[in-house]
Order: sequence, then structure tokens, then C-alpha cells
Amino acid sequence: MVGPGGGRVQTELLFPGAEGAGCSIGALGEGLLEVGLGPGLAAETLRRGFGGDAANAVVMAARMGADARLITRVGDDAAGRMLLEFWRAQGIDLFAVSIDGSAPTGLYINERDASGRHRFSYHRTGSAASLIAARDARPEALAGLDVLHITGVSLSISDTAAEAALLAARCARAAGARISFVVNYRPQLRPDRDRMMAFARTADIVFLSVEDARALLGVERIEDVAAALEHPAELVMTRGPEPALLLAGAEQHMVVPPPVLAVDTAGAGDALAGAYLIARCVGVPPRRALAYGVAAGALSCRGWGCALSYPSAAEVSAALSALDGAEPGEVLA
Repeated sequence: MVGPGGGRVQTELLFPGAEGAGCSIGALGEGLLEVGLGPGLAAETLRRGFGGDAANAVVMAARMGADARLITRVGDDAAGRMLLEFWRAQGIDLFAVSIDGSAPTGLYINERDASGRHRFSYHRTGSAASLIAARDARPEALAGLDVLHITGVSLSISDTAAEAALLAARCARAAGARISFVVNYRPQLRPDRDRMMAFARTADIVFLSVEDARALLGVERIEDVAAALEHPAELVMTRGPEPALLLAGAEQHMVVPPPVLAVDTAGAGDALAGAYLIARCVGVPPRRALAYGVAAGALSCRGWGCALSYPSAAEVSAALSALDGAEPGEVLA
């Protein structure tokens, strides 16, 4: 199954000279229906969208041409059917998505005021995704993956989901996959810091925001983050509109986001992760992979909502072409 970007053919066009066309990226975690409300709660601003950090990352990867797979649970309800319909349209492989007739699909409200600031309220207690368990991390759900992506939310929504994430990571690594982890520290979920730290220290690729670094580690310099996490092979730190940072072994890089008129920044970090992962999966060097990720993340801010606003592969490619035409050091430092 291929996404709107054209699957492997699109991957070859987007990553010329890469080490092969195929890339299989899977994620275990949550998908949520997004309800958007504009200023003043006006009825005409009510919108439907699609979120959940694990689901967002594979949507972006699919748009970039990856063979994307999602491991999750949804309720047997209208919200679950809407999520399945959207994910299917993106070309995501859904054979590892279970439909739970005993629990509802989770959702969140994305409320934006007149100044563009957001307030999020989540309705996920007892949701189908919070009931992810070891039975969902079955071998066939993980077979053939090049990368398995796990999130801090996956480790925090329930103990059973955390157990599933840990089991999935062990099995996927044993089968040869790289493990990617985005911290996404959410205080309202009361995350287990020790569990999150331990997982980050075993991951091959770690993503976090500067806010995550402050909340989880009490630091904000990427060098200090790397030391605290015992130097993962690749570490990506986002800093909102400021340049994103990367440590990959002895290499350190910085990429300035392309200028965009930001409407909604929700889900930008997940877009960055999905684009970065497929770029690295097909052999793009870390610095260039970060440019793909930063371009995807910035472009995702142009529209409302999370996954609904994600750019196409062609848009990411065009943004990179514009960046490549900038003065030396202006975009890639």
C-alpha cells in the first residue's frame, strides 16, 4: 500500500542517489480524533482533524513515500471509523490496528484564540488506544520494519501500553530494526521519568523539544541532553521557530526552518520526525535528513490541525530546493 506521495517511486524521486527505494516505518501508539474550535467558540469555526503523536509521524512518513504501518487500537465508533478512513487514504498499512468494541476512540479539542494561541483538552481516559497491550506487539505486526517509532505518550497513557512499547522495541531490534523515540513529555499524563529515561538511552534516534529537555532533564543545551541520555547515535532537538539541532556521533548540525506564515504549530514535531526517519532510512546523511524534517515541520504549520495540515512530498522537495538556493550558512549551518 502506498501513500499520496507515490510510494517507492516517489521515494526515489525525493531522495535521488539514496541507498534503495524501500523503507518500512512503523509506530506503536495513539491515534486521536481532533476537534478544532476557533476564537469565541463560533460554530462556523468547528473543524474535524486527526492527531495522536505516533499516528502523526507515520502519516508524514507515508506522505514522503515510506511503507508506513501503525500499531494501535480504535473504538468501534464513528470517531474510530473516521480515523481509519483518513489513515487508509494516506496509504498507511492498517493490518495491525485493532478495533475494540468495549472502549471508545480518544479525542482532543484544539482551541485557538484570536491571537493564535492554543489550548488543548484531551479525552482519552479509558480509550481504546490506552488499552494497547502486549498482545498488540505481536511478531507479525513488527515484521519487516526498518524503523520502529515509539513516543513518550505511548509510555505514559497506561502501564499496558508501556509494556507493549517495551516489548515491541525488543522484538523489532532483535529483527534488525532501528528504534526511534520522541520524548513528548506530557506532565498531565504523570509520566514515569525513569522509564522514559531508560527507553531514551536504548533508542538509536531520539527526538525532543527544548521544553522536553527542561521538563525531563532540567537542561536545555543539546550537549547536556546527549550526556544525560548517554549519547544516543542520533539526537534531534527542536526549538520552535529557532534552528533545530542535531548531534550524530561527532557531527553537530543546525538547520534554520524556512519562513512560513504559521497558522497552527500543533504536530510540527511529529512531521519533522516522520520526514527525518524516512530520509535516514534510505541512507540520506544526518544533516540533510534534518533539512527534510525541518522543512516538513515548518510547512505543517501553514494550516490548521495536526496530520491534516502535513505537506506532500512535492511540497517538501520544493521547500528544500528553495533552501538550497539560499546564501551559504543562511539555512544550513
